[in-house]
Amino acid sequence: MFKEAVLDSKSQAPPTHPILFDKIDGYLIRAMSLKCQGAAGPSGLDAAAWRRLCTGFKVLSRNLCDSIASTTRRIATQFIDPSGISALVACRLIPLDKRPGVRPIGVCETLRRIISKAVLSVVKSDILNVAGPLQLCAGQNVGCEAAIHAIRGIYDEDETEAVLFVDATNAFNTLNRQVALANISVNCPAIFPILANTYRQPSSLFVGGETLLSSEGTTQGDPLAMPMYALATIPLLKSVQTNGTKQVWYADDAAAGGSLDCLHKWWNRLVDLGAMFGYLPNPKKSWLLVKSGNIDKATHLFENTNINITTEGQKYLGAAIGNKDFCNNFLQEKVTNWKLQVERLSCIAQTQPQAAHSIFTRGLIGRWKFALRTNENFAAYLNPLEEALRSKLIPAITNRSTPGDKMRRLFALPPRLGGLGIVDPRSLTCELEYSKLICAPLVNRIVQQETNLDNVPTKQNSMKASIRQQKHLAQKSHSEITVNDLSVELKRSVELACEKGAFCWLTAIPLEQHGFTLHKSAFWDALCLRYGWHPSNLPDICPCGSKFSVDHSLSCPTGGYPSIRHNEVRDLFTNLLTEVCHDVHKEPVLQPLNGEVFQKRCTTSDENARLDIAVSGFWGGHFQRTFFDVRVFNPNASSYKSVQIPSLYKRQEQEKKRRYEERINNVELSSFTPIILACTGGCSKLTSIFLKRLASLLSEKHHTEYSTTINWLRCRLSFALLRACVMCLRGCRSKLHRTSRDFNILLEAAESRL
Repeated sequence: MFKEAVLDSKSQAPPTHPILFDKIDGYLIRAMSLKCQGAAGPSGLDAAAWRRLCTGFKVLSRNLCDSIASTTRRIATQFIDPSGISALVACRLIPLDKRPGVRPIGVCETLRRIISKAVLSVVKSDILNVAGPLQLCAGQNVGCEAAIHAIRGIYDEDETEAVLFVDATNAFNTLNRQVALANISVNCPAIFPILANTYRQPSSLFVGGETLLSSEGTTQGDPLAMPMYALATIPLLKSVQTNGTKQVWYADDAAAGGSLDCLHKWWNRLVDLGAMFGYLPNPKKSWLLVKSGNIDKATHLFENTNINITTEGQKYLGAAIGNKDFCNNFLQEKVTNWKLQVERLSCIAQTQPQAAHSIFTRGLIGRWKFALRTNENFAAYLNPLEEALRSKLIPAITNRSTPGDKMRRLFALPPRLGGLGIVDPRSLTCELEYSKLICAPLVNRIVQQETNLDNVPTKQNSMKASIRQQKHLAQKSHSEITVNDLSVELKRSVELACEKGAFCWLTAIPLEQHGFTLHKSAFWDALCLRYGWHPSNLPDICPCGSKFSVDHSLSCPTGGYPSIRHNEVRDLFTNLLTEVCHDVHKEPVLQPLNGEVFQKRCTTSDENARLDIAVSGFWGGHFQRTFFDVRVFNPNASSYKSVQIPSLYKRQEQEKKRRYEERINNVELSSFTPIILACTGGCSKLTSIFLKRLASLLSEKHHTEYSTTINWLRCRLSFALLRACVMCLRGCRSKLHRTSRDFNILLEAAESRL
């Protein structure tokens, strides 16, 4: 038996050199833990718990990650006793009702997912080379889209009489493990050891207080499950290939096109050989799409197979393939469902506008793009969808009336260009052409029935970069045209909203644990601040006696809110600098002067002068000291409205430098960096350099990607400024927080008794 052969081969050297897996270290395990998501296995530790274990305890976390990395390398390179990892491969079993039938879902341990992801990061290229262009579930670029375009192209060929779409019965759970492992040991030895260790013995499934044994199939939830299925079906795919048919697989969804005689032979081979691999075609769920004029021949050939036969069309991987009427009905049904989803999301937006906006920009729009990229002639059906966006979703998210044409075009722009990212679906019709261009190298290999990818990934990446550049230029051109049509006031607001970091609060996922959530009023106020709208329910007169307005609220000292805004930014940077620097002081007092004379008369000579932050080791060596001073200003103040935004930042920087730089350089023998921020979220040039340096130090210490760190840092800063501005706008400016006169009299009386 194969199982016994594997056990006897423990002492043998693995077919792949172990040095391949030396890339798996503690840093990679930490990165995989941060990417891992999902519920807990039998141990009860979900992805969030493992992220904390791998990142939240400094030395202990590093030691844990190193230990997991060592375990991963051993499991991936040596044959071990399966009983030693029985707890690792055990799963919670969830029976899902398929109506009819039951789909068993195994929720494996999060640790197993982390280990599997680490192994995949090393052997992915080997898996892709074996899977090739005909089994597209192994991680190929745009594999699902390529399968759709390829089958549609095969169906449109003159020599094609029909296309057969095959559905298998519970394919992932009936896969023959012994045959699969035997085949993988030959065609992809790099991944064979870890699959043999985790799948050669039955694993325990816990459900309802009972324990079941999983002896066949792959474990859904295991990152190695899909690559294993892809590699296991490659021999079957090659065995059923016949002359006159062109096939493509996406996991268990097989499709083939060609002449009816060849398709009949292909089907018979699939039925005969599939059982050996655990692939059981289900004729009742399989469809034969026949071109008109061939229906009689198809009925005669497939009369004893129970396969459904149609001349209209069939759904395949989320797309419609068939005649015009079938495709039109499919598209119309799609748009109708999308419109209902928009209406439901509009109801959610009335109480949770931030969540609704995130759901649309990160969820719905992705589904729409996939459908638009894989179906033709969609443009004629998108008008009702755009009407629902304009009349229902946008008013619910912004808490304003239906936008006009100018504002609708503005809202369709991405947040980095001043919009909200609520795109007009009619503008996405070019996605089909982009998809065809990216998929073309892979589709050509499928149509030619080649078994190797050759340099397909390189061509696809090159095409992606070219299309990305085209989109960027088109968006920029459209943005310039849109902004030029706006009023002067709104144009300035959009210019401020486009600054680096000013839009991060709008693109961040509203995660409560990171402090990225806003209640509905705060979100609507944030939009008002972004576009210069007048917020609702503001008082007419400020407690200080002045007329109340948005600009006044951001500058009025009554209530101390501008100071709170300043201190919030100062404390944020102080805490972050403490992680990467030493000798960190908050509000350090400068050394007293002993007759020093400064060339600049503006340089402060105050004996009690102090700055916001002082650290050592930020710009240079451990003993190089740097002083920082923070200023947060309102770029829409009446005295600034006529000044260009870059000039505003330069003016603020020069004021800080004239006041402190000479004294710090000559007396403290240190460097000075002003931190200048607009309350709208933008920053000066020097501040941008400071943020990049801080993000670089943080990413180096925590071994995270720089891009992830700088984005997180800008989000933290963006939300800190936003919340402070909302407090300035809505905070109570009464004098109740001051010490009362009666309390002072009582305190003086108590002190006199002492």
